[in-house]
This record gives sequence, structure tokens and C-alpha cells, in this order.
Amino acid sequence: MTKDKIFKNKLLIILIIIGIITLFCLDNAGDKILFLTFLSLLWYTWETKKIREQTVLQTELATMPIMSLYIRNVSGIDEADEDRRRDKINKLKQYAITQEVNSGINPSQYYIALRNMGDGTAFNVEVESGNFKAEKYQTRFFAPKKDEHAVKIIKKPSNKIRNINEIKDEIFIIRCQSVLGKNYEYEYKIKNVEGKEVEFIK
Repeated sequence: MTKDKIFKNKLLIILIIIGIITLFCLDNAGDKILFLTFLSLLWYTWETKKIREQTVLQTELATMPIMSLYIRNVSGIDEADEDRRRDKINKLKQYAITQEVNSGINPSQYYIALRNMGDGTAFNVEVESGNFKAEKYQTRFFAPKKDEHAVKIIKKPSNKIRNINEIKDEIFIIRCQSVLGKNYEYEYKIKNVEGKEVEFIK
């Protein structure tokens, strides 16, 4: 229970006690009726406020995006048509984490993908960490519970990654907005690139 709720509950108890004491102190029947009416209105206002808060909470949950981060394999495309599969792989290679091979920087077999697991649409999605940033997005608009989209990650300020393990133990922050303009932030830690292990932080 939050401090705000504890304070509200204590305040309610105090008001009830004051109300009971006041009721017994009043001699006139008309005054007692008026005071009881006042208490009824006070209780109605309190309950209305609780209903309004619940309505706001339900609206927020219905429009809330929940962004997830994954490590995926470029060649792990599930597509029956071989030509379409090859085309998708070639497109994903643009987003692959780079690595140094034979003195050259080339795409690895791994890339970072994002997905919206929430019930609300995610707008203006951004990804970054202390040492890395997103250079390119497949999209920054994520419909709820739809397809994953790749993100091209580079080393800050504008360098390519020379070893895929450079992002190991890196904490990536995903920022986005809901349709109501509310800001959300999620954190994920890369545990193992080749093992595609990612840990949700908050």
C-alpha cells in the first residue's frame, strides 16, 4: 500500500470518528438529519472519486504499450517460399550487429528486435544504452501484439561494433509513448548474444 493510500485511509477513519462524536453531541433532530445528509454526500464523493480513479487506470492499461527486446538470428526466418525467405534475410542483414572478420566489418548472424506486447499502440519508439544507440529502425510505430521489427545498433558516437560480445551486459532502454501521450520506459540487459539471452530489468 502506498503512502498516499495510507494517508487517505487514516483521514477517512478520522472523519468517521469525528462524525460519530458530532452526531451524539447534536440535540436537535433536524441538525442530526442534516449532519447525516452531509456524511452521505461525503461518502458518495469519496466513492465517486475511487470509481473515477479506477476508470483512469483501466483506460491507461487499455492504451499502454509494453515493449519487449529480443536477440534474433538473421537466418531464423520462418518462410516457406525460398525466394521470399532469402529476400527477408537480406533485408535483416542491414540491421545485424556487426563484427570484424578478416580485417573487415561485416554483419553477424544476430540482430536486435523489438515487439509491442501491450494492448496499446507504441509511438516514437527509441532505443539506446550508455555505450550504444539505434542508427536505424524498421519502424518506430508498433501496433499492439503484432510483428517484431529490427533495430540497427551502433557504438556511440557513430562507430561500428567490432565484436558482438561488446554489447554483453549492456542495459538498453526502450522509450515510447502511448496514444494518450503518456511516456513509458523499459530496460533490458543483454546477457548472451549467441545464446540470445535477454533479461528484463524494469
